[in-house]
Formats: sequence, structure tokens, C-alpha cells
Amino acid sequence: MRGIEPIRRESPVARPWDPLRALDSVMTLTPCRCGQEIYGQEDPAECWYRVVCGALRRFAVRPDGRRQIVDFLLPGDWFGFAAGSDQHRFAVEAMASGTVVSCYPRRRLEMLADSDPRVAREIRAMTFGAIERLQNQILILGRMLAPERVGSFLVEMAERCAVQETGDRLVLPMSRYDIADYLALSVETVSRAMTDLKRRGAITLAGTRRVRIVDRDALDEGDGDQD
Repeated sequence: MRGIEPIRRESPVARPWDPLRALDSVMTLTPCRCGQEIYGQEDPAECWYRVVCGALRRFAVRPDGRRQIVDFLLPGDWFGFAAGSDQHRFAVEAMASGTVVSCYPRRRLEMLADSDPRVAREIRAMTFGAIERLQNQILILGRMLAPERVGSFLVEMAERCAVQETGDRLVLPMSRYDIADYLALSVETVSRAMTDLKRRGAITLAGTRRVRIVDRDALDEGDGDQD
């Protein structure tokens, strides 16, 4: 008679190392209402932040009172870096109710990065992501015509919001006033550009924030009014 075979115990599968899990011990979560300020211009740069859900805008207010938005922050984006300074040059505030931000003390993260090269690599990746977003904005602002700027902006937002090619339906978390202050256009010019893109069959609109991208190539072909 055959003996009873011993029970084979499966060796536990090692879970992949998650840099965010390693930072949980120093993290605090902050729920935000629409319009709530995370920090202001010239506030001390004591923390770094990550968007958990919702959306935020990063901006500066010029001496003449005009607002210039330099970045839209979406889930997964890191912000709050202040290279070579202990103060923030820009303010950040929530654009939508239900926004949640995770906050990490800057000094604690720097200490973790000094002791763990994996954390240091993750922090480098965070900063590279922020730099890439700003580079994309420069490319968009380099467009001469307003429909080109707006079209390039819609394509960028679709990519950042992981809109699938099959649907290409996008709900913008920002208002047209926000888009205008980001693209250095007037809100009237943004509205005309949206209408022009719709007329040419590049997009369809349902209200002011729901956009369906019909033809991505056409979004790069501007022939509308300049601001």
C-alpha cells in the first residue's frame, strides 16, 4: 500500500515592494472641499503631497490680480516640491468636492530617501512626472491658434485621465475659466475654440464639461481665431 504523501506547502509568494506602502507611516490624509487651499504662495514648503482622488489646480496670482494656472493635478500626481527654496512659489487649491490629498512631511521623506535607495528612486520619478507635465504645458502654449491650444489640451487631459480610444468620453474636472487661465486665453476664446472644434467634427459636447473626442488628429489642426 502506498504511503500517504506529505502535504506540500506552497512557499509564500513575495509581494512586490510598494514604495507608497513604505511611506504610509509618515502619511496623513486630508479631505478637501471645492476651493479649499492646500497651501498658498510663499507658504513654508514643509510637506510633499499626492492626489488620492479628485483634482486640484496650481497657480500664481500676479501683482495686477490676474491668475495664471501652471498645472492641473489629478489622482496619482505628486506636488509641493520647492527646489532650492523653503517657500512655495505657487498656491494649490482643490477644484472639486471630495478631493483627498495625502501629505508627507518633507524632512521625513528626505531621511527615508537617504536610507533606502528604492524610496530615492520613487522620489526622482515623482519629480520627473511633475517636470513632464510642465514641459507638456510649454508645448501646448507654443501653439499659435486657440483651437490648436484647446485641442492639444483636450488630448492631454484624455491621456492623463486614461480615456480609452474606444470611447474617448471625457469629463473635465476644471471649468472653462480654469482652462483659460491655463492656456493664457480669455474664457470667450476658449468657448469659441470649443465651438469651432465641434463644428469641424473633432469633438462633441454635452454641457460645458462633458466632451467626446471624435477625431484626435483633427484636434491638432487649428484654423480658428487667435486670442
